[in-house]
Amino acid sequence: MIKKSLQILGFLFCLFLGLTTSYGQNDKLEVNKKEKKLIEELTYEMQPGLPLAASKIYFTDSKFAISGFGEVGHTNYRGPKDRTSGDIELFMTDLYRFVTYVAYKPKPWLVLYGEIFAELYRDAQIRETDYEFFLEVFADFLLHKNFNVRAGTAQVQIGYVNNNDEPIQFFTVNRSEVERLIIPSQWIDLGIMTYGDLTDKLKWSLSIYQGLNTRDLNGGTWIRRGRDHAFRHNFNGYILNGSLEYSIDPHTTWAINGVWTRAGNNQEYTLAGDNVRISANTSLVASYVRREMKNFTLMALGTYGRMDETDQLFQLTQKYGMQGTGAGQVLGSEVYGYYIEAGYDILPLLKKPGSKTSKNGFIVKSGEMKLPVFFRYDRLNTHSQVHPSLQEETFYRTDLHALSVGVNFNPRRNIVLKSNYQFRRNAEPLPGTQEFEGNRFEVGMGFIF
Repeated sequence: MIKKSLQILGFLFCLFLGLTTSYGQNDKLEVNKKEKKLIEELTYEMQPGLPLAASKIYFTDSKFAISGFGEVGHTNYRGPKDRTSGDIELFMTDLYRFVTYVAYKPKPWLVLYGEIFAELYRDAQIRETDYEFFLEVFADFLLHKNFNVRAGTAQVQIGYVNNNDEPIQFFTVNRSEVERLIIPSQWIDLGIMTYGDLTDKLKWSLSIYQGLNTRDLNGGTWIRRGRDHAFRHNFNGYILNGSLEYSIDPHTTWAINGVWTRAGNNQEYTLAGDNVRISANTSLVASYVRREMKNFTLMALGTYGRMDETDQLFQLTQKYGMQGTGAGQVLGSEVYGYYIEAGYDILPLLKKPGSKTSKNGFIVKSGEMKLPVFFRYDRLNTHSQVHPSLQEETFYRTDLHALSVGVNFNPRRNIVLKSNYQFRRNAEPLPGTQEFEGNRFEVGMGFIF
């Protein structure tokens, strides 16, 4: 298992080196001084709604840009784990992900954008494998710094990781538990996004997307299974999404964002011979503060969600749910989560006073090397409130405390090697047992280009 993981890791890393090498050589060729570079270097600037590598086209004079990222991760479980969600990303042992962005800017006011997304999940313990491969496209109309329009598949503006999902942008091998179980990470949906600047320090966005695929909801992951980037005729259950981001100072950002929808408004089920259409008001709000100095990063995020008519959604999932067992899903009428994270680059402390290094290459760039150590404390509850009529139903509550401690090594700014250990304490034993979840050890690497 580990040998195969290393082989795939090596393949992705060699692919990355090939891209870096060829692109770097092309950049240095001066066939004509008036020609633009074929592939522009990363500027590490972000366009609203997009992570670092995906934003490359917006900060270059070139009309064409290729960028992307890759990551590989392995999780070793030090005891039992929860598989009740049916979502292998939450209990996998191995992750392989590679994403390529292709962007074309025919006019200064128009960006045509495509993304090829491929990932493979493996759970070696039960020999289960799952994969995803899909395309995403949008057109971005850059009308004015105060007002722009993006139409197509886009990342929903909720939480932190959804718009900072490239591996160098977060410390742990896997994403925060709060931003997987309460806030659905990697939430990409079909719709229209408007965005711009209210002031030099305040950015806004307001978007509308197709509704949740309610039949697929799972009580243990709240609205996560309702994400659906493909066109499913779900717009009669549309999602509204808004966000504000304020730069308090050059090192500190505060953001608040949220979504609202009518869960089930695009689904019907039969009750006593009548067709019933649910319209469950569902909202999720998140806010975070992040401060980044030269060697120090501090972040705090909190989120809270509400869902009405969970008793009717139980009936809907009982009849049509993807589990196929006839067991309805008990969804929390209220959920919450928060985490606190801090990281500090200890590499300057390890260098001898007055020492100088000038080692540079495709893998190592001495001026960009970092060795941050970090911790993160996650607290979440998927069923902080449950509808009275569902109290006696069988369901699994994730009432979790998780402490992650670890270290990253950046041989250069766009490459990271990661390792962390997660101490987990869930108040509820695993379904059908008296056992509790075990701790986890994770190791991985990632890069952007």
